[in-house]
Amino acid sequence: MDVISPEPCPKPFGDILSETGALVEPLSLATGSNLSLENARAIVQQAEASKHDTSVDGAETPHDDEIPAQPRRSRRIDYIDRALRNTGHPLGGSIRPKRLSHDKKTNQVPKLDLDDPQVSLQTILAGYIQKVDPLMARGPDTDTADDLNAALQEVFGEAPYEHLRSMGYGASDVVSWAWILKSRDPHEATWRLFTLEADRRSRTDTDAPAIPSFIPLFLLKGKYLERQTFRLLLIYSLHLMSGLQLPVLQRQVTNLDKASLPDTFRPKIDPVAFMDLAISLMFHARQVWPEALVTIARASVLVLTSSNQAAQYTDAGRCDRFNFILGLLAKPIKKGPFRFFSIQQQAQFEILKAMATHEPVVPVIRQGYRALIAVQLTHKKTVEERQSAELKAPSWPPWKEEKLGIDSQRGNDGRFSRAMLVIAQMREAGYRPGHLENISAVLAGWDTDGSPTVQTRSLMRPPTRSLHRAIEKDPQHPWIWMARIRATRTVREAWACFLTYQDNGFPPSEDVYAAMAEKLIYRRKTIERKFDDTAHALPGDGREVYPEPASARDIIYIRTEPPTLDELLEDMLSKGLRPARKFLALLLSTAPSFHSGLHYLNCSSIGQSQKEALTTVWRKPSQYKVQDLRSFQEIPDYLFGAFIGFLCRHTPFGDVNSPYRASSIGDLFPILFPDFRLSHSTQTLFDYNDRHLPHALPHAIELTKLRDHACTPAWLHILTALSRKRTHRPRRKIKRNAQWILAWHEALEVVELMQRYSAQPDTEALQSMCVVFTKAVAAGLNSPHDAKQGLRIVRRTLPPRASADFDDMVQTGLQALKDRFDHLVTSSPKSPEAAEQSIFTAERTQSPLTVPPILQVPTPAALHAFVRALGTAGDDDGLLNLLLWMSRSADVLNETSDAYMNGDIKMHRILVAIRAFLEKEEDRVESASASAVQEAFDIISRTPDWTWPSDWEVQEYRTPLDCI
Repeated sequence: MDVISPEPCPKPFGDILSETGALVEPLSLATGSNLSLENARAIVQQAEASKHDTSVDGAETPHDDEIPAQPRRSRRIDYIDRALRNTGHPLGGSIRPKRLSHDKKTNQVPKLDLDDPQVSLQTILAGYIQKVDPLMARGPDTDTADDLNAALQEVFGEAPYEHLRSMGYGASDVVSWAWILKSRDPHEATWRLFTLEADRRSRTDTDAPAIPSFIPLFLLKGKYLERQTFRLLLIYSLHLMSGLQLPVLQRQVTNLDKASLPDTFRPKIDPVAFMDLAISLMFHARQVWPEALVTIARASVLVLTSSNQAAQYTDAGRCDRFNFILGLLAKPIKKGPFRFFSIQQQAQFEILKAMATHEPVVPVIRQGYRALIAVQLTHKKTVEERQSAELKAPSWPPWKEEKLGIDSQRGNDGRFSRAMLVIAQMREAGYRPGHLENISAVLAGWDTDGSPTVQTRSLMRPPTRSLHRAIEKDPQHPWIWMARIRATRTVREAWACFLTYQDNGFPPSEDVYAAMAEKLIYRRKTIERKFDDTAHALPGDGREVYPEPASARDIIYIRTEPPTLDELLEDMLSKGLRPARKFLALLLSTAPSFHSGLHYLNCSSIGQSQKEALTTVWRKPSQYKVQDLRSFQEIPDYLFGAFIGFLCRHTPFGDVNSPYRASSIGDLFPILFPDFRLSHSTQTLFDYNDRHLPHALPHAIELTKLRDHACTPAWLHILTALSRKRTHRPRRKIKRNAQWILAWHEALEVVELMQRYSAQPDTEALQSMCVVFTKAVAAGLNSPHDAKQGLRIVRRTLPPRASADFDDMVQTGLQALKDRFDHLVTSSPKSPEAAEQSIFTAERTQSPLTVPPILQVPTPAALHAFVRALGTAGDDDGLLNLLLWMSRSADVLNETSDAYMNGDIKMHRILVAIRAFLEKEEDRVESASASAVQEAFDIISRTPDWTWPSDWEVQEYRTPLDCI
């Protein structure tokens, strides 16, 4: 038994908490049909009238907040997905079901069987999409009319029609729901959702039932959602969870509409639908918009504690749901998990406060404690924890060492990290820490024998049932040793731990080898980057490996010296283990040479068909294919992105001393010259010599296009590669400055490709675009003749992207960067008016459920690159507008920068760059007006925690003109 006491007493949480208007225009209802929504409704209503004497519209309908809850078994969203896929609609097959069965031979979804004993809204809608809608798309003729009437009678039979009447709906509503789901993409479907809701609200009969919750839930179950689309669905979901109506746009919004949220929530969804909604919202928030997690957590609290939901939960049920949501909030963010630890912590605190103030108090169970531990492991060290880490002895184990006399008076503040405090509180609540807690304790600073380790920021793997059983059966599970190796400072300390694992006779483990290989890899990278011992980072703050102690008495004794990475891999292969999953991705992303990366791939455990798909290079883009397409698509995104990054790093770009040379101009400029290759036969990546690479960058681009879903990391690697200088002048003599003009236009084309393939250009994409644009503008200013040569080549190869002259290129480029920045940080100007007038938008109310005002907070590096792009182009107005936006968003920017080491220094450097570009050097360009500098000074002076850069800082910044 994991629980010592059968009913753990609830503990106080003070210790943890401290720390479009109406639908009037004709819209296509079916593919290839000019049928409008209103006409389609009329057809279906005629069918209703032919079957029944009375209309649904005349029936008495329940109020919105009195719609009866649907039972669990009636939620058949898979039926709708199958119907859409079988009829060829774009949203078919887009959801991420776990039980959707496929025919392995044909990869087809089986035909939909509607002969179900229990009728539901989902089965009725699926039947309409599959049986009625294709007939309506054919157009009016006699044969179609007969088939259509038969299909209507089948789909809207006695039982389905009565079920619709009992729910307050009619067949015309089914047509409306189908119109939403037959959209081209989720964004259009969300638009139609808001349009239909606004149309319903604009009628006099405002008590008509709302759109069923499974419609927005179906859209949220999609595999990928754009950030703008998810924001709209979040606003709509908040209205569902709160029970508040969307604003009526035909009348002026009154002060009552602007008021704060009511004290009592009256959700329009039942408990089962709410949990499905919360799971989907948090999933997409982790994928594209982590800042929304706090809002989702607050909404979940209000739903679980609302008066009309309270009676539907037992105390045990409410406890399970609260702790389950804590677990959802602890799952790693897809991109930059260590950047958003404060948001996850704040969201969890919202749940904990609700649990502590609820009557009766809702206890935290094991699942909840593990969720709290997982978030605390990703947290930066506090001031006290940093002081404790600085007092650790250089020897092993790193016990506290008093370096000064005052150190004896510091006490034990920071000695136990917050993750350890949560583990201790879990023990006090009556739970015996399991092996997952022991693994967390090792990373939190204390080994299982009570000796200290190095507090290390880490992600905690999800505690699945199979893993839990495996760890319980094996007290010396490899994960414990993996954590011990990671919680070290030097390579010798890690190697001593690795040898101890081997000496104890434990079976070889890939995870243990991966942890040791990580130490060797990052020791090499640390040496290459000349890691500064005076930096603010401490052991455990990052993956950097620290040098051995200066004193021989502090160096740990080991019987053999640490091996090289290749020697470790040879030992691993000799024991029958092969790199796989995350380990292979790490090896590819840090491969020191092209040959070594191919060796890692060749000796890995991925399938042979996948290796062939990744390494086969075809002569032309039009010939690209994969023999086993299914196995190629099954390669995880993180592994595929690592391989594309490996190809992009080992292109003929970068260091002029690189041994590799481009085979053709198509290798240097694969977007401008996609078909220019020297090879006349299909090759593999293994067919290269010491000086020529087999079309690495073009191969990376074509492989990324073959993915059946967007792989954003792969596209970002390609865009980053284009921002590096070329090391080889191709046979066509293109001057160095002209090459930057070509690179900028290729970067624009890659961003277009990202959007075409549904990848989301984020702040990293903006940063790469700014770097290329800055160098292109600088090249044009330094050599106008070379800029003309580059523009002539662009006009021949990419006519749509061609600019009339250099000035036109600068202006259009500036506008492209500003549009990209606005798209990242603000909501779309074409967003539905009903969404922007909602009580949950930042402009309307100060409600705790307000959605975050910024879609994506730019990183300090992206802001710095944007400032350099504006400044190099001489856009003073753009710099001042950006500075004003930064001042208004200072709180959010400061919170984001705090997640980085030296984040405050990086933010101040942006202010230094703005002043440096506004106060132009007289020998380069004419002096800026005093009014622009004065305006910048006023903005910076009135912003809290900002200081006006000094003359010395500006002069130091101007010295390396090309630093980014």
